[in-house]
Amino acid sequence: MTGATALQAFRSPNFSLLWSAQVISSFGDKITIFALAFVTWELTRSAVSTTLAVVISTIPHALFGFFGGAIADAAGHRRTMIACDLVRMFAIGVIPAILLTGAPLWVAYVLVLVTAMCSAIFNPTRMAIIPDLVPPERLSASNSMVFASDRTVEIIGALIAGALVAVLRETAFYIDALTFGLSALLLGRITMEERPSRAISWSGLLADAADGVRLIRDHAVIRANTVFSLLAQLSLPIVNGLTPVLVFREFSLGPDAFGVTEAAIAVGAVAAGILYPTLLAGVTKGRMIIVGFAVFGIVLLAIAAAPSFPIVVVLFAVVGVTNVMFFIPNMTLIQQLTPTDARARVFGARFALLNLTWLPAILLSASLAEIFTVQTIFAVAGIFTLAVAVVGATFRVVREAD
Repeated sequence: MTGATALQAFRSPNFSLLWSAQVISSFGDKITIFALAFVTWELTRSAVSTTLAVVISTIPHALFGFFGGAIADAAGHRRTMIACDLVRMFAIGVIPAILLTGAPLWVAYVLVLVTAMCSAIFNPTRMAIIPDLVPPERLSASNSMVFASDRTVEIIGALIAGALVAVLRETAFYIDALTFGLSALLLGRITMEERPSRAISWSGLLADAADGVRLIRDHAVIRANTVFSLLAQLSLPIVNGLTPVLVFREFSLGPDAFGVTEAAIAVGAVAAGILYPTLLAGVTKGRMIIVGFAVFGIVLLAIAAAPSFPIVVVLFAVVGVTNVMFFIPNMTLIQQLTPTDARARVFGARFALLNLTWLPAILLSASLAEIFTVQTIFAVAGIFTLAVAVVGATFRVVREAD
Protein backbone atom coordinates (compact mmCIF):
# COMPACT_ATOMS: atom_id res chain seq x y z
CA MET A 1 0.00 0.00 0.00
CA THR A 2 1.35 3.44 -0.84
CA GLY A 3 0.92 6.75 0.91
CA ALA A 4 -1.57 8.09 -1.66
CA THR A 5 -4.33 10.15 -0.12
CA ALA A 6 -7.94 9.12 -0.59
CA LEU A 7 -8.69 12.20 -2.70
CA GLN A 8 -6.03 11.16 -5.22
CA ALA A 9 -8.46 8.47 -6.38
CA PHE A 10 -10.26 11.23 -8.32
CA ARG A 11 -7.23 11.72 -10.56
CA SER A 12 -8.75 8.91 -12.60
CA PRO A 13 -11.66 10.28 -14.68
CA ASN A 14 -13.10 6.77 -14.98
CA PHE A 15 -13.16 6.29 -11.22
CA SER A 16 -14.72 9.73 -10.79
CA LEU A 17 -17.53 8.69 -13.13
CA LEU A 18 -18.05 5.40 -11.27
CA TRP A 19 -18.01 7.15 -7.90
CA SER A 20 -20.50 9.80 -9.03
CA ALA A 21 -22.81 7.16 -10.49
CA GLN A 22 -22.87 5.01 -7.36
CA VAL A 23 -23.39 8.02 -5.05
CA ILE A 24 -26.37 9.22 -7.12
CA SER A 25 -28.01 5.78 -7.32
CA SER A 26 -27.36 5.09 -3.62
CA PHE A 27 -29.28 8.23 -2.71
CA GLY A 28 -32.21 6.86 -4.67
CA ASP A 29 -32.14 3.49 -2.90
CA LYS A 30 -33.27 5.09 0.36
CA ILE A 31 -36.19 6.75 -1.39
CA THR A 32 -37.54 3.39 -2.56
CA ILE A 33 -37.26 1.82 0.90
CA PHE A 34 -38.99 4.75 2.60
CA ALA A 35 -41.65 5.11 -0.08
CA LEU A 36 -42.51 1.42 -0.15
CA ALA A 37 -42.73 1.28 3.65
CA PHE A 38 -44.95 4.39 3.69
CA VAL A 39 -47.28 3.13 0.97
CA THR A 40 -47.50 -0.27 2.63
CA TRP A 41 -48.44 1.24 5.97
CA GLU A 42 -51.01 3.54 4.38
CA LEU A 43 -52.68 0.64 2.59
CA THR A 44 -52.44 -2.14 5.19
CA ARG A 45 -51.75 -0.61 8.63
CA SER A 46 -49.85 -3.86 9.21
CA ALA A 47 -46.54 -3.89 11.10
CA VAL A 48 -45.60 -7.22 9.51
CA SER A 49 -46.24 -5.97 5.98
CA THR A 50 -44.37 -2.74 6.66
CA THR A 51 -41.37 -4.64 8.02
CA LEU A 52 -41.42 -6.85 4.93
CA ALA A 53 -41.36 -3.72 2.78
CA VAL A 54 -38.15 -2.64 4.52
CA VAL A 55 -36.29 -5.96 4.37
CA ILE A 56 -37.49 -7.26 0.99
CA SER A 57 -34.65 -5.52 -0.83
CA THR A 58 -32.04 -7.41 1.23
CA ILE A 59 -33.31 -10.93 0.48
CA PRO A 60 -31.84 -11.31 -3.05
CA HIS A 61 -28.35 -10.48 -1.78
CA ALA A 62 -28.39 -13.68 0.25
CA LEU A 63 -30.20 -15.90 -2.23
CA PHE A 64 -29.07 -14.48 -5.57
CA GLY A 65 -25.62 -13.14 -4.71
CA PHE A 66 -23.81 -16.27 -5.90
CA PHE A 67 -25.14 -15.72 -9.43
CA GLY A 68 -24.83 -11.93 -9.54
CA GLY A 69 -21.07 -11.90 -9.92
CA ALA A 70 -21.16 -14.76 -12.40
CA ILE A 71 -23.53 -12.80 -14.65
CA ALA A 72 -21.23 -9.77 -14.53
CA ASP A 73 -18.12 -11.80 -15.37
CA ALA A 74 -19.90 -13.31 -18.36
CA ALA A 75 -21.52 -10.13 -19.71
CA GLY A 76 -18.76 -7.65 -18.88
CA HIS A 77 -18.56 -5.43 -15.83
CA ARG A 78 -19.41 -2.02 -17.29
CA ARG A 79 -22.12 -3.41 -19.56
CA THR A 80 -23.67 -5.26 -16.64
CA MET A 81 -23.78 -2.19 -14.40
CA ILE A 82 -25.45 -0.09 -17.11
CA ALA A 83 -28.02 -2.82 -17.80
CA CYS A 84 -28.79 -3.13 -14.07
CA ASP A 85 -29.37 0.62 -13.80
CA LEU A 86 -31.70 0.64 -16.82
CA VAL A 87 -33.74 -2.28 -15.48
CA ARG A 88 -33.97 -0.63 -12.05
CA MET A 89 -35.01 2.68 -13.65
CA PHE A 90 -37.90 1.00 -15.47
CA ALA A 91 -39.00 -1.24 -12.57
CA ILE A 92 -39.06 1.60 -10.03
CA GLY A 93 -40.50 4.09 -12.50
CA VAL A 94 -43.67 2.09 -13.14
CA ILE A 95 -44.52 1.54 -9.46
CA PRO A 96 -46.55 4.79 -9.05
CA ALA A 97 -48.60 3.97 -12.14
CA ILE A 98 -49.16 0.43 -10.86
CA LEU A 99 -50.39 1.75 -7.52
CA LEU A 100 -52.67 4.31 -9.14
CA THR A 101 -54.42 1.57 -11.14
CA GLY A 102 -55.35 -0.14 -7.88
CA ALA A 103 -53.17 -3.19 -8.57
CA PRO A 104 -52.39 -5.44 -5.58
CA LEU A 105 -49.50 -4.28 -3.40
CA TRP A 106 -47.58 -7.46 -4.11
CA VAL A 107 -47.01 -6.23 -7.68
CA ALA A 108 -44.97 -3.33 -6.28
CA TYR A 109 -43.14 -5.80 -4.05
CA VAL A 110 -42.21 -7.89 -7.09
CA LEU A 111 -40.86 -4.83 -8.90
CA VAL A 112 -38.78 -3.86 -5.86
CA LEU A 113 -37.57 -7.46 -5.67
CA VAL A 114 -36.46 -7.20 -9.31
CA THR A 115 -34.48 -4.06 -8.52
CA ALA A 116 -32.92 -5.81 -5.53
CA MET A 117 -31.84 -8.68 -7.77
CA CYS A 118 -30.18 -6.11 -10.04
CA SER A 119 -28.47 -4.65 -6.97
CA ALA A 120 -27.20 -8.12 -6.08
CA ILE A 121 -25.51 -8.10 -9.49
CA PHE A 122 -24.45 -4.45 -9.43
CA ASN A 123 -22.76 -4.37 -5.99
CA PRO A 124 -20.11 -7.08 -6.48
CA THR A 125 -19.53 -5.77 -10.01
CA ARG A 126 -18.85 -2.30 -8.63
CA MET A 127 -16.09 -3.68 -6.43
CA ALA A 128 -14.75 -5.86 -9.23
CA ILE A 129 -14.39 -3.02 -11.75
CA ILE A 130 -12.43 -0.60 -9.55
CA PRO A 131 -8.99 -2.20 -10.20
CA ASP A 132 -9.62 -1.72 -13.93
CA LEU A 133 -10.19 2.02 -13.48
CA VAL A 134 -7.29 3.07 -11.25
CA PRO A 135 -3.56 2.28 -11.09
CA PRO A 136 -2.51 -0.21 -8.37
CA GLU A 137 -1.03 2.49 -6.14
CA ARG A 138 -4.42 4.19 -5.88
CA LEU A 139 -6.52 1.07 -5.26
CA SER A 140 -6.71 1.48 -1.47
CA ALA A 141 -7.45 5.19 -1.85
CA SER A 142 -10.28 4.39 -4.26
CA ASN A 143 -11.76 1.78 -1.92
CA SER A 144 -11.52 4.31 0.91
CA MET A 145 -13.54 6.86 -1.03
CA VAL A 146 -16.18 4.29 -1.97
CA PHE A 147 -16.59 3.20 1.65
CA ALA A 148 -16.63 6.75 3.02
CA SER A 149 -19.20 7.89 0.47
CA ASP A 150 -21.37 4.83 1.09
CA ARG A 151 -21.62 5.66 4.77
CA THR A 152 -22.27 9.35 4.11
CA VAL A 153 -25.02 8.61 1.61
CA GLU A 154 -26.56 6.09 3.99
CA ILE A 155 -27.23 8.82 6.54
CA ILE A 156 -27.85 11.88 4.37
CA GLY A 157 -29.87 9.80 1.93
CA ALA A 158 -32.16 8.65 4.72
CA LEU A 159 -32.82 12.25 5.80
CA ILE A 160 -33.54 13.41 2.24
CA ALA A 161 -35.64 10.34 1.46
CA GLY A 162 -37.79 10.87 4.54
CA ALA A 163 -38.51 14.48 3.57
CA LEU A 164 -39.22 13.63 -0.07
CA VAL A 165 -41.60 10.79 0.74
CA ALA A 166 -43.43 12.95 3.28
CA VAL A 167 -44.09 15.54 0.55
CA LEU A 168 -44.35 13.49 -2.63
CA ARG A 169 -45.75 10.23 -1.23
CA GLU A 170 -45.72 7.42 -3.85
CA THR A 171 -44.54 9.75 -6.64
CA ALA A 172 -41.15 9.82 -4.88
CA PHE A 173 -40.46 6.56 -6.73
CA TYR A 174 -39.95 8.67 -9.87
CA ILE A 175 -36.95 10.40 -8.30
CA ASP A 176 -35.32 7.05 -7.53
CA ALA A 177 -35.93 5.97 -11.12
CA LEU A 178 -34.26 9.18 -12.29
CA THR A 179 -31.16 8.49 -10.18
CA PHE A 180 -30.72 5.12 -11.90
CA GLY A 181 -31.02 6.79 -15.28
CA LEU A 182 -28.35 9.35 -14.37
CA SER A 183 -26.12 6.59 -13.06
CA ALA A 184 -26.42 4.68 -16.36
CA LEU A 185 -25.47 7.81 -18.30
CA LEU A 186 -22.36 8.36 -16.17
CA LEU A 187 -21.31 4.72 -16.41
CA GLY A 188 -21.74 4.92 -20.18
CA ARG A 189 -19.04 7.59 -20.29
CA ILE A 190 -16.42 5.31 -18.73
CA THR A 191 -13.77 4.42 -21.30
CA MET A 192 -12.15 1.03 -20.82
CA GLU A 193 -11.29 -2.09 -22.74
CA GLU A 194 -13.86 -4.71 -21.94
CA ARG A 195 -13.74 -8.35 -22.90
CA PRO A 196 -16.40 -9.62 -25.33
CA SER A 197 -19.43 -10.92 -23.52
CA ARG A 198 -20.00 -14.64 -23.23
CA ALA A 199 -23.31 -16.42 -23.73
CA ILE A 200 -25.27 -16.71 -20.49
CA SER A 201 -27.13 -19.91 -19.69
CA TRP A 202 -28.44 -21.50 -16.50
CA SER A 203 -25.83 -24.23 -16.71
CA GLY A 204 -23.14 -21.62 -17.31
CA LEU A 205 -24.34 -19.50 -14.39
CA LEU A 206 -24.35 -22.49 -12.08
CA ALA A 207 -20.85 -23.40 -13.22
CA ASP A 208 -19.58 -19.84 -12.80
CA ALA A 209 -21.24 -19.45 -9.39
CA ALA A 210 -19.66 -22.71 -8.29
CA ASP A 211 -16.39 -21.48 -9.72
CA GLY A 212 -16.57 -18.39 -7.51
CA VAL A 213 -16.90 -20.61 -4.44
CA ARG A 214 -14.16 -22.89 -5.75
CA LEU A 215 -11.78 -19.98 -6.24
CA ILE A 216 -12.33 -18.96 -2.64
CA ARG A 217 -11.82 -22.54 -1.48
CA ASP A 218 -8.69 -23.24 -3.52
CA HIS A 219 -6.77 -20.01 -2.86
CA ALA A 220 -5.17 -20.40 0.57
CA VAL A 221 -5.09 -16.67 1.42
CA ILE A 222 -8.59 -15.90 0.12
CA ARG A 223 -9.99 -18.98 1.86
CA ALA A 224 -8.40 -18.10 5.19
CA ASN A 225 -9.42 -14.47 4.89
CA THR A 226 -13.01 -15.40 4.00
CA VAL A 227 -13.47 -17.82 6.91
CA PHE A 228 -11.82 -15.42 9.34
CA SER A 229 -13.87 -12.43 8.14
CA LEU A 230 -17.18 -14.31 8.13
CA LEU A 231 -16.66 -15.29 11.76
CA ALA A 232 -15.36 -11.92 12.90
CA GLN A 233 -18.20 -10.04 11.20
CA LEU A 234 -20.97 -12.00 12.91
CA SER A 235 -21.17 -9.17 15.44
CA LEU A 236 -22.02 -6.59 12.77
CA PRO A 237 -25.63 -7.70 12.12
CA ILE A 238 -26.14 -7.91 15.88
CA VAL A 239 -25.06 -4.29 16.26
CA ASN A 240 -27.10 -3.17 13.26
CA GLY A 241 -30.22 -4.97 14.42
CA LEU A 242 -30.11 -4.17 18.14
CA THR A 243 -28.91 -0.57 18.14
CA PRO A 244 -32.52 0.74 17.87
CA VAL A 245 -33.47 -1.46 20.84
CA LEU A 246 -30.45 -0.18 22.78
CA VAL A 247 -31.54 3.42 22.17
CA PHE A 248 -35.29 3.00 22.58
CA ARG A 249 -35.47 0.47 25.39
CA GLU A 250 -32.25 0.59 27.37
CA PHE A 251 -31.79 4.39 27.28
CA SER A 252 -35.50 5.29 26.87
CA LEU A 253 -34.75 7.69 24.03
CA GLY A 254 -36.46 8.38 20.71
CA PRO A 255 -35.77 8.06 16.99
CA ASP A 256 -33.75 11.28 16.98
CA ALA A 257 -31.23 9.64 19.32
CA PHE A 258 -31.11 6.59 17.05
CA GLY A 259 -30.30 8.92 14.18
CA VAL A 260 -27.45 10.35 16.24
CA THR A 261 -25.89 6.90 16.67
CA GLU A 262 -26.13 6.23 12.93
CA ALA A 263 -24.61 9.63 12.19
CA ALA A 264 -21.78 8.94 14.65
CA ILE A 265 -20.89 5.73 12.80
CA ALA A 266 -20.92 7.62 9.52
CA VAL A 267 -18.69 10.41 10.86
CA GLY A 268 -16.15 7.88 12.13
CA ALA A 269 -16.22 5.93 8.86
CA VAL A 270 -15.90 9.00 6.65
CA ALA A 271 -12.99 10.42 8.63
CA ALA A 272 -11.18 7.08 8.75
CA GLY A 273 -11.92 6.39 5.08
CA ILE A 274 -10.31 9.65 4.00
CA LEU A 275 -7.28 9.29 6.30
CA TYR A 276 -6.75 5.54 5.94
CA PRO A 277 -4.47 5.50 2.86
CA THR A 278 -2.20 8.20 4.30
CA LEU A 279 -1.91 7.13 7.94
CA LEU A 280 -1.71 3.38 7.47
CA ALA A 281 0.58 3.10 4.47
CA GLY A 282 2.97 0.17 4.84
CA VAL A 283 0.84 -1.85 7.26
CA THR A 284 0.09 -5.31 5.86
CA LYS A 285 -3.56 -5.82 5.03
CA GLY A 286 -3.79 -8.99 7.11
CA ARG A 287 -2.51 -7.28 10.25
CA MET A 288 -4.80 -4.29 9.70
CA ILE A 289 -7.85 -6.56 9.33
CA ILE A 290 -6.97 -8.36 12.57
CA VAL A 291 -6.44 -5.10 14.46
CA GLY A 292 -9.69 -3.69 13.08
CA PHE A 293 -11.72 -6.65 14.30
CA ALA A 294 -9.92 -6.72 17.66
CA VAL A 295 -10.63 -3.05 18.29
CA PHE A 296 -14.23 -3.56 17.16
CA GLY A 297 -14.63 -6.29 19.79
CA ILE A 298 -13.15 -4.06 22.48
CA VAL A 299 -15.46 -1.19 21.50
CA LEU A 300 -18.51 -3.46 21.79
CA LEU A 301 -17.41 -4.33 25.33
CA ALA A 302 -17.05 -0.62 26.06
CA ILE A 303 -20.54 0.11 24.71
CA ALA A 304 -21.93 -2.64 26.93
CA ALA A 305 -20.36 -0.97 29.97
CA ALA A 306 -21.05 2.66 28.97
CA PRO A 307 -22.90 4.52 31.76
CA SER A 308 -24.47 7.21 29.57
CA PHE A 309 -25.75 7.78 26.06
CA PRO A 310 -23.21 10.51 25.11
CA ILE A 311 -20.40 8.04 25.78
CA VAL A 312 -22.21 5.48 23.61
CA VAL A 313 -22.35 8.02 20.77
CA VAL A 314 -18.58 8.56 20.95
CA LEU A 315 -18.03 4.80 20.93
CA PHE A 316 -20.26 4.40 17.89
CA ALA A 317 -18.01 6.87 16.07
CA VAL A 318 -15.12 4.51 16.90
CA VAL A 319 -17.22 1.66 15.47
CA GLY A 320 -17.24 3.58 12.19
CA VAL A 321 -13.45 3.82 12.33
CA THR A 322 -13.05 0.09 12.98
CA ASN A 323 -15.35 -0.73 10.06
CA VAL A 324 -12.92 1.07 7.76
CA MET A 325 -9.94 -0.71 9.33
CA PHE A 326 -11.20 -4.15 8.35
CA PHE A 327 -13.38 -3.40 5.31
CA ILE A 328 -10.97 -1.52 3.05
CA PRO A 329 -7.98 -3.89 3.36
CA ASN A 330 -10.39 -6.82 2.96
CA MET A 331 -11.76 -5.53 -0.34
CA THR A 332 -8.36 -4.45 -1.61
CA LEU A 333 -6.84 -7.84 -0.79
CA ILE A 334 -9.51 -9.74 -2.73
CA GLN A 335 -9.28 -7.34 -5.68
CA GLN A 336 -5.54 -7.92 -5.91
CA LEU A 337 -5.58 -11.69 -5.48
CA THR A 338 -8.48 -12.55 -7.79
CA PRO A 339 -8.10 -12.90 -11.58
CA THR A 340 -9.81 -10.07 -13.46
CA ASP A 341 -12.24 -12.33 -15.33
CA ALA A 342 -13.39 -13.98 -12.08
CA ARG A 343 -13.39 -10.98 -9.74
CA ALA A 344 -17.14 -10.30 -9.76
CA ARG A 345 -18.13 -13.91 -9.09
CA VAL A 346 -15.72 -14.09 -6.13
CA PHE A 347 -17.15 -10.89 -4.66
CA GLY A 348 -20.66 -12.18 -5.35
CA ALA A 349 -19.92 -15.43 -3.53
CA ARG A 350 -18.42 -13.57 -0.57
CA PHE A 351 -21.35 -11.16 -0.32
CA ALA A 352 -23.81 -14.05 -0.51
CA LEU A 353 -21.97 -16.01 2.18
CA LEU A 354 -21.88 -12.90 4.34
CA ASN A 355 -25.62 -12.32 4.02
CA LEU A 356 -26.38 -15.99 4.65
CA THR A 357 -24.42 -15.89 7.92
CA TRP A 358 -25.97 -12.58 8.92
CA LEU A 359 -29.60 -13.71 8.65
CA PRO A 360 -29.46 -16.27 11.48
CA ALA A 361 -27.35 -13.88 13.57
CA ILE A 362 -30.04 -11.21 13.27
CA LEU A 363 -32.84 -13.63 14.15
CA LEU A 364 -30.96 -15.14 17.09
CA SER A 365 -29.91 -11.81 18.58
CA ALA A 366 -33.44 -10.42 18.21
CA SER A 367 -34.81 -13.43 20.08
CA LEU A 368 -32.19 -13.15 22.82
CA ALA A 369 -33.02 -9.45 23.24
CA GLU A 370 -36.43 -10.51 24.52
CA ILE A 371 -34.67 -12.23 27.44
CA PHE A 372 -31.42 -10.32 28.02
CA THR A 373 -30.40 -6.68 27.90
CA VAL A 374 -28.82 -5.39 24.70
CA GLN A 375 -25.69 -4.56 26.70
CA THR A 376 -25.32 -8.22 27.65
CA ILE A 377 -25.65 -9.33 24.03
CA PHE A 378 -23.16 -6.66 22.90
CA ALA A 379 -20.70 -7.84 25.54
CA VAL A 380 -20.94 -11.45 24.36
CA ALA A 381 -20.58 -10.33 20.74
CA GLY A 382 -17.54 -8.24 21.67
CA ILE A 383 -15.85 -11.13 23.46
CA PHE A 384 -16.54 -13.42 20.49
CA THR A 385 -15.13 -10.93 17.97
CA LEU A 386 -12.04 -10.28 20.07
CA ALA A 387 -11.47 -14.02 20.48
CA VAL A 388 -11.76 -14.57 16.71
CA ALA A 389 -9.22 -11.78 16.14
CA VAL A 390 -6.77 -13.27 18.64
CA VAL A 391 -7.07 -16.74 17.15
CA GLY A 392 -6.80 -15.35 13.62
CA ALA A 393 -3.54 -13.60 14.56
CA THR A 394 -1.96 -16.98 15.27
CA PHE A 395 -2.36 -18.04 11.62
CA ARG A 396 0.35 -16.69 9.37
CA VAL A 397 -1.83 -16.98 6.25
CA VAL A 398 -4.27 -14.56 7.88
CA ARG A 399 -1.72 -12.31 9.58
CA GLU A 400 0.72 -11.85 6.68
CA ALA A 401 -1.83 -11.51 3.88
CA ASP A 402 -0.95 -8.55 1.69
